[in-house]
Amino acid sequence: MFLQAAADVVCLQLGYDFGSVSTSPCDSYGGNDMCGASGSPVAMSSLACQGGELDIQDCLFSVPDTACLGHAHDSIVYCGLDAEGGGFEDGAARLLSFDGSPSIDGSGRLEIFHGGAWGPVCKSGFTSGAASLACKSMGFVGVRASDSFSTCRDVSGKNYCGIVAPRISEVACSGQETDLLACPFEDGDDVFCAPEESVVIQCSGVGDTQGRSRKVTAPSAGVAA
Repeated sequence: MFLQAAADVVCLQLGYDFGSVSTSPCDSYGGNDMCGASGSPVAMSSLACQGGELDIQDCLFSVPDTACLGHAHDSIVYCGLDAEGGGFEDGAARLLSFDGSPSIDGSGRLEIFHGGAWGPVCKSGFTSGAASLACKSMGFVGVRASDSFSTCRDVSGKNYCGIVAPRISEVACSGQETDLLACPFEDGDDVFCAPEESVVIQCSGVGDTQGRSRKVTAPSAGVAA
């Protein structure tokens, strides 16, 4: 499992300011197969970092087993530069497209950064005020047609559900709160939602779907095996 802190260490070592782990398989990131060649070397597995390491080799990791050589479990990390620096804040929101890549049209599966990791939000209890607040936190003007998607399995003919179960549910915002985590919500063991219950929202205007309302430049995506 490739955690958020490890993504930050990898990207910082490459000269970027932050990293983000894709929740999509490596063979379908952005519509492309970014897995390594089958049989080629794999550097490490079960990588776990605290976030303050200066080199990825200072993190904890295991020697890859033969199952890793197929590269189907390669991790995809998105790196970017932030003029103001800093990592993801607790409560940050992002939108992912059907293939796990960042949304480019303001529509996507909503994920919230909480407890050091990104996770989908369950549709159960999710209010129109929560959708509006999520869009505005990403720099969008607001939300449009927030209740138009009855299921993440069919959004304009595409499946936006992903494979990760929601970690947050019952997000009941009025829309006037300072951030999503200022709203009533349930998380952890109180959440009993399947990936097929992930909420998909549609934002209007222009925003940053990678978890920052500030302008982010020079993004780059690559494989971290």
